[in-house]
Amino acid sequence: MKKIVTLLAFAILLQVSAQAQFVRYGARLSNGVSYVSDDLLTHSPILGFNLGGYVDYMFTEWKNPWAENIYLEFGLNIVRRGTNFQQVWVNMLSVREGFYHNWYAQIPVLAGFKYEIPQLPAGNFVSFYLGPTFNVGLFGRLWDRKVTPGMPQRTHNYDTFITGNKDDRRSFKHMRRLDVGLVMGVAYQWHNFTFDLYLDHGFIALMKKDDVLNGVVYGDGTTTDDATTTTEDRNAYTGTNQAIMLGIGYQLPINR
Repeated sequence: MKKIVTLLAFAILLQVSAQAQFVRYGARLSNGVSYVSDDLLTHSPILGFNLGGYVDYMFTEWKNPWAENIYLEFGLNIVRRGTNFQQVWVNMLSVREGFYHNWYAQIPVLAGFKYEIPQLPAGNFVSFYLGPTFNVGLFGRLWDRKVTPGMPQRTHNYDTFITGNKDDRRSFKHMRRLDVGLVMGVAYQWHNFTFDLYLDHGFIALMKKDDVLNGVVYGDGTTTDDATTTTEDRNAYTGTNQAIMLGIGYQLPINR
């Protein structure tokens, strides 16, 4: 399903080749919940943040009745993504907890459909948009703490803020800087003010970890190494950036 949505977004962006022009520009500030969708960790969201500007590109000479409604949007955002996480090993009486607070430079390329609401006075619009985002990690903080009273080893008892060095506390020393995602949202515009609700869905796993199930023997005598996927291809860490955001912005037309 993720691949279908991504291909659809790219198809919308590449399908149109008519003459066009930049018609408006604006800025947007968004806040919401941000978390990492990792199947191996219990997680809770942190406060997500978006601040950026954009320009809209409209197909003014496209011979189509919807030509004035369809647009492309190009932007540059500074975004905050991350999560709180926790793991509990009951048999070991061990607890691991921490957080990621990561900042990215984000470039969204969105295809949108904007429609003036006929039942309301002039200046009321609703729009729908989706498209890919390209993200580069700038800086971030990692807190990772594990306590196991019955085991003295450093692998079972540590705190990156106490026992670790500076690199242990820098997120992008431990995870990928590059991410690709999909933004899908709806917006309401009242005159020059805009109000957005959108989903920001990341596709790339933030880390690559060894699969702890490598070599496990199943009941039929086969092992995980007998699968068609090689050991090197398996990634035990499935966490990706996710965010649901509410935004407020202001836009102006580009006068020609």
